[in-house]
Amino acid sequence: MQQVTLAILAGGKSSRLGGIDKALITVDGIALISRIYNTFNGEVSEIIVISNNGNRYPVEAKIFPDIVKNCGPLGGIHSALANASNSTVFIVSVDMPFANKDIYLQLLNLFFQVNAEIVVPQHGNYIEPLFGIYSKFLETRVSDILSDRQGHPVSTLLNQSNTHFLQLPDDYPTRMWFYNINTPDDLKALEL
Repeated sequence: MQQVTLAILAGGKSSRLGGIDKALITVDGIALISRIYNTFNGEVSEIIVISNNGNRYPVEAKIFPDIVKNCGPLGGIHSALANASNSTVFIVSVDMPFANKDIYLQLLNLFFQVNAEIVVPQHGNYIEPLFGIYSKFLETRVSDILSDRQGHPVSTLLNQSNTHFLQLPDDYPTRMWFYNINTPDDLKALEL
């Protein structure tokens, strides 16, 4: 087991899902947050949840809110880096029901191999920054980016960092690993 903190980003507003807490949506009878927790629990030394909802979750993990409010996923990443006990932080968005352990291990291997600050998957033209390995030492840089309180895309951080990409085939299995639930239609598609 590596000294890695898994930070599950569960703090979105879910406005396209009518404000329901994505973390508690069930796929195959299991809450999304539990699916991610169960997948990676034996692979990391710490699991934390970043959430502004004030909800309790069916996982054994400390919950931390965003430090800089209303800044989207980058605000969640900032809180994850600030609250992680380890210098290596694995960021996963809670709305990925099929998050893959083998991809995580490949990311981690590349992260240490190339001495990166960030390693994220890429398949075709798609980059997956909400399933990536981040150095805790980026906390100050993220704080600086967010200092204008405007909110910024995660790509702003990727572009300002020593970022490496794990190249994956752009095929159906890969797209399913990163499938995320943003709308009722996304959820309904899983029931087909």
